[in-house]
Amino acid sequence: MANRYFDPATQARMGKLELVARQVVEGFLSGRHRSPYQGFSAEYLDHRAYTPGDEITSIDWKVLARTDKYYVKLFEDETNLRATLLLDCSKSMAFQSGELSKLEFGCYLAAALTSLLLRQNDSVGLVTFDTGIRQYLPPQAHPSQFRRVLEALDGTASEGDTDVGKTLHEVAERIRRRGMVIILSDLLDDPEHIAAGLQHFRHNRHEVLVFHILDEAELTFPYQRLTRFQDLEGTGRVVVNPQSLRQQYLDRMQRFIETIQASCFEKKISYHLARTSQPPAAVLAEFLDRRARLG
Repeated sequence: MANRYFDPATQARMGKLELVARQVVEGFLSGRHRSPYQGFSAEYLDHRAYTPGDEITSIDWKVLARTDKYYVKLFEDETNLRATLLLDCSKSMAFQSGELSKLEFGCYLAAALTSLLLRQNDSVGLVTFDTGIRQYLPPQAHPSQFRRVLEALDGTASEGDTDVGKTLHEVAERIRRRGMVIILSDLLDDPEHIAAGLQHFRHNRHEVLVFHILDEAELTFPYQRLTRFQDLEGTGRVVVNPQSLRQQYLDRMQRFIETIQASCFEKKISYHLARTSQPPAAVLAEFLDRRARLG
């Protein structure tokens, strides 16, 4: 078992993960901690957006006057964050209509985010889950953490049913120290349970990012002929004429996405729909560009 990660096939898979990750982060080395307001004061290292519960005395009033936005000052011991990636490995993540399954897509995003954060000297950890936590790598800032994350990602498989809400609560109880939580999942679960889990993180004052990973076929329902559909997380199978239910399906999918989006917006959570038809690098670049524009 110890040699598992050193056989040529495994090294090739991990090498691809590493290559994609490094390509994605190239050009974003300025990092999220480098303040767009450098030079306003030499007394503190950085700023971040104000969130309810922060001390009023930590607000940078000069930045408020210049930008009409609330930012708090970060001192040296606050600038390096602790990020935890949550990767959904349930059976539904095995769905694939294009080059990558949702799980493979999530692995590439997780590897790229790990590389990006470590290059900023942040601590990064990983949680893989289905109905509960499968494995947990505590956040570390050491460069060797990248290899540990890649090994964990290479060992993932789409197994088990989904219980996103329950897992979010479990992880929120485990990571009490304030930091960043990045969720990579198709979120195919009860939206109310998901919303409650997300609120648990916000209650603990974590910054939360959601990458909602969906396959292009799930979004467009392109099927034309009589098709057999199977529940990946159950035993149900049904043969139907797709054209007879296409609009109903698309309407329900749109409502589902809008419900998740609204829940994230209400909780001040960053939401991004990640379509597997796009290259992972493009999805992450788009997300980082949008965050940079929003400040």
